[in-house]
Amino acid sequence: MTTSQLASRNSAVPAGSEGGSTPPAPQPESHRPPSRGRPRLTGARRLGARAVLAVLLLAALCATAVIGAVTVRGDTSRLRTTVSDRAAVATQLRFALADLDAQHADTLAPGMSADGGGAVVGNQLEALITAQQRRAQVSDALRRLSGDEAHSDQVRALLDGLGHYDDLSGRASYVDEQAPDRLAGHPPAVTVALNAQAGAVMTQELLPTADRLASDYQRQADDEATKMRTDTHRWALVVGLLGLVALLFVLWWQRELARDYRRLLSPPLAAATAAVLAVCLAGVFALTSCASAVDAADHQGLRPWSRLAEASAVATQAAAAESRWFVQGDDLGKGDAILFTTLTKRLDTLLSPDGYATPAERPAYEDVLTRYHRFRADDTALRRLKDAGKTDEAAVLLTTVGRGDIAFDFWDFATTLDDLAGQQLDDFAGHTADARGDLGGWPAVPAGALGAAGLLVLLAIRPRLAEYQ
Repeated sequence: MTTSQLASRNSAVPAGSEGGSTPPAPQPESHRPPSRGRPRLTGARRLGARAVLAVLLLAALCATAVIGAVTVRGDTSRLRTTVSDRAAVATQLRFALADLDAQHADTLAPGMSADGGGAVVGNQLEALITAQQRRAQVSDALRRLSGDEAHSDQVRALLDGLGHYDDLSGRASYVDEQAPDRLAGHPPAVTVALNAQAGAVMTQELLPTADRLASDYQRQADDEATKMRTDTHRWALVVGLLGLVALLFVLWWQRELARDYRRLLSPPLAAATAAVLAVCLAGVFALTSCASAVDAADHQGLRPWSRLAEASAVATQAAAAESRWFVQGDDLGKGDAILFTTLTKRLDTLLSPDGYATPAERPAYEDVLTRYHRFRADDTALRRLKDAGKTDEAAVLLTTVGRGDIAFDFWDFATTLDDLAGQQLDDFAGHTADARGDLGGWPAVPAGALGAAGLLVLLAIRPRLAEYQ
């Protein structure tokens, strides 16, 4: 068989028969569903997500800094109002009420000399003028406190009690005027009784209510100072932590952009980073400085002033008790004699500079103590004269305005004490002004800086997004 015959025979064999040289066709693979794993963000989407997160962090930092600054500045103003417009006025009210009662008693001490010479002993005019001044101060203080609805009941009680006191003291003065020739230190019995009733209204109704009112305001001021100091530290911590998170994110994103796009630095993003760092550092520093100023206002101004204001009120009440004792005598005035001893013991403690006065302030405290000791020496002399029956001399010592007389030496002591308390109140006002000044420019500073930082973030991704178009 020839070669051509073998070739034609092999070509006649079917393709699918055994012994054929053609391999079988491969079977198609089975269908595999696509993976359901989280798809990775593309470059453009990743940039957008990073930008949105950066803007949200900047917005959160901005909102925290702005709200914190506004809150702290508002708390500072409220603290200053509580002390200057409430606590200080209530303290002035206590002083004016107590001294009003002392002056009313002093108007009853002068009179005719016991020697029969027709001379007038004592200075009634000075006491009358001072009493009118104190009454005007009481009215002004109540007017200024009447706007506080939280203490309206106490103010109303003071107005009611003051009307009763004015009626009794006015009737006492009227009865006394009907006996123009009476002896010094010996007003009519009806006058003495009415003065004792007026003194009871003052010591049992008016002064306790005024004391509670002043104590409420001072307690409110202390609570506000403590709360403000705590809240300011908390705001500083929150701003610092949130600023640190935003700063770390922006730095990390800067590094990612440098790696993915082969850019050493993104100037807009670098500027945004600087803005975040500046706001974070400035915010923490300003808020902590504000907290330190509030702490100084509390310890170097508010607390010493509260103590001296209390001393001023106690001293005036002691002087009023002394005057009532002299006019009412040992029977009706026995309680006032005991009250005077109690108040002066309390005053010895309040006037002590230990624990309150700085080395620079101790001379001022010592000066107040010196003048206080003069007043106490005058009181000792007054009691010695009255016990010896020298009523004329005692009346002169009580009411005459001159060095070595009670009226002058107490005025000198009380004025010096009030000046020292005023210095402490000025220190408080200065420190609160510093606290508010530490946040000068806020919240405009963080709002402007972080708003600009947000725009810089958008500018930073704009060239990179353009590369995907």
